[in-house]
Amino acid sequence: MEKEKVEPTFIGENKDLVFIVPTKLFTMKLEGENLDRETAKEYSKYLTGTFKGFKKANKTKYQNGDNNKTETTPEFWTKFESLAREKGIALIGYTPVLKNYVFKNLPIVGKNAIILGMEMEWNKIKTAPSIQVSIEAFRVYYELGEKTIELSQFLQEEGYRSEAHHPFGGKLLYTAHAVAAGLGIKGRNGLIVTPEFGPRQRWSIITTDAEIPETLKVDFTEMEEFCETCGVCIINCLGKATYEEPIEKVKGSGVITHIDREKCMESLLDNNYCSNCLKVCPQGQH
Repeated sequence: MEKEKVEPTFIGENKDLVFIVPTKLFTMKLEGENLDRETAKEYSKYLTGTFKGFKKANKTKYQNGDNNKTETTPEFWTKFESLAREKGIALIGYTPVLKNYVFKNLPIVGKNAIILGMEMEWNKIKTAPSIQVSIEAFRVYYELGEKTIELSQFLQEEGYRSEAHHPFGGKLLYTAHAVAAGLGIKGRNGLIVTPEFGPRQRWSIITTDAEIPETLKVDFTEMEEFCETCGVCIINCLGKATYEEPIEKVKGSGVITHIDREKCMESLLDNNYCSNCLKVCPQGQH
């Protein structure tokens, strides 16, 4: 069956921002400990569910039909946020799509972005690196992915053109949008640090033509000053993948690189999804 043609709102034009599918993570296996059957079954569910959800999210742009509504009310967003929190979404923010942070050549539907964050539980993260961390990472990828798709479908059912972007990988740079939405700061290793969970959350985005609430204005000066003088995430990076000084590969591109992707990926695979930087960050230890 031929796919319906969808007119994109934006197509990424920043040649220095290219999305690379993390194919190595598709070979992820638990190693080092014996697992009981139920735990292994649970992990398999999260792992396979994540990969299926990633593909399912990419199809949501084809489910808009003739949707063309844009006008919303405060009551509508109260209902949306209540539904999101019932589904386990802890962090919700809004910002217009940042066109310079859409990955090169990737088309997206919607001029506005709804940023969604879900906590990675501290009692699991504090065991890093461990099998429990790997399970927790894919639990959140899976659950946040499913809820993002459901919330995108809710918007579509209400008549708003929308597209879900899965936490395992989307068409926009999530970190830049989370900062723009007033949800946190960019830490020294490039991860978003929030007042609620430090770096212990995963992000997803729904892009939509629905008019969004005003972007949150938050003073993060204290957090930024603490982060600037801390640096434990750099010192304790197991893969030695974090740059002491971030790199702007092309001057003026706005794309700042904090981590050597290949070294980080190698550590993820060698250390059961690693996540040591999440463990050692003082702002997330609660």
